[in-house]
Amino acid sequence: MSTAARAPRRDVPYREIDDAVRHRHADDEFYLRRALETGLTGTAPIVEQYERKISERYGLRHVLAVSSGSAAVAVALEGVDWEVGDEVIVPPSCPICTVLPLMARGLTPVFCDVRPDSFGLDPLALARVVSPRTRAIIEVPMWGYPTKADELQALARSLDIPLILDLAHCHVTRLHGKWLAEYGDIACFSTHEGKFMSTGEGGFVMTNDAARDARMRAYTRFGNLDGQRVGLNYKLGGLQAAVGLARLDAIDWHLEVRARNRQFLLERIDNPLVRELPLVEGGVINGYAMLMQVVRGDGRRFVEHLVAHGVPSDVKKYDNQPLYNYELLAPYRRECENARRLLRSLTTLPLHPQLSPEDLQHIVDTVNAYDG
Repeated sequence: MSTAARAPRRDVPYREIDDAVRHRHADDEFYLRRALETGLTGTAPIVEQYERKISERYGLRHVLAVSSGSAAVAVALEGVDWEVGDEVIVPPSCPICTVLPLMARGLTPVFCDVRPDSFGLDPLALARVVSPRTRAIIEVPMWGYPTKADELQALARSLDIPLILDLAHCHVTRLHGKWLAEYGDIACFSTHEGKFMSTGEGGFVMTNDAARDARMRAYTRFGNLDGQRVGLNYKLGGLQAAVGLARLDAIDWHLEVRARNRQFLLERIDNPLVRELPLVEGGVINGYAMLMQVVRGDGRRFVEHLVAHGVPSDVKKYDNQPLYNYELLAPYRRECENARRLLRSLTTLPLHPQLSPEDLQHIVDTVNAYDG
């Protein structure tokens, strides 16, 4: 961020900044017509084409389109071995949407602290919580910022425990020149309307393991209706896959515009009380949002300052806090101080392509006007 001398503070007028992304692309109608002509079910050709196109983009062999990001986590669980009562390690800094599918299947979430100033699981904390009943580790990078997934992958392999990456926020996020998704045994994505890439509702699961893919795919199709395996209908419909095909084509444009918006903010924000959340070495964010961290004082005061001036915050919207603070998850409480401090220090700034130059300047002025 700018190191130039700070201008005198001044009052900032209110301006409503929209945090919603209006996903609308020129080829939507073309692919929707193709879906109407060829079939709308979850096994229609348009869905297979969508899955192939994702696979080609990421270079992972098996892609399974599903009905939501939460469904993606539920389906990923079918790619690992477990019994009711077994444990899955998760960070308390993730959305509750990641943990509810575990509980619905009778698995026990075990909260593990994160590294300081990161959403990545802390290896030392993980060593303390892993047990003979641990059946999977789930890491959840947030708002497009990569974690040290390479180190976690090595640790998970040394423990012979599958690593699931919940990348709902991390489409085309990179680490050391590779897609973040490549570091997991299974990677889950959301394509909800508010995400980096949208099919309205939806998600997908990726793996390079053919056996895991077969198990997950069967689960989304009622256990292949063979009467031997339990399964549900988690397939993505043809209409959603059709718009997904169009919007895959727009990913590079999103990356470019969001990177440009982030650079605009970085060059002009010069408030010493805040900083961008540090990037891990070798990491490249996707611009889903910009994470700003208060370096002195209470981050929730910063959040309230932004919102009072019309700058939206996901932290305010979802009241992000350690998940064990919620009544439903209180029985699994395990104090995670790094996660608590991290969530208390952060807010998001929008970077989406619909922001005008005036919107971006208002964000700069509002951040620079914060005085703690």
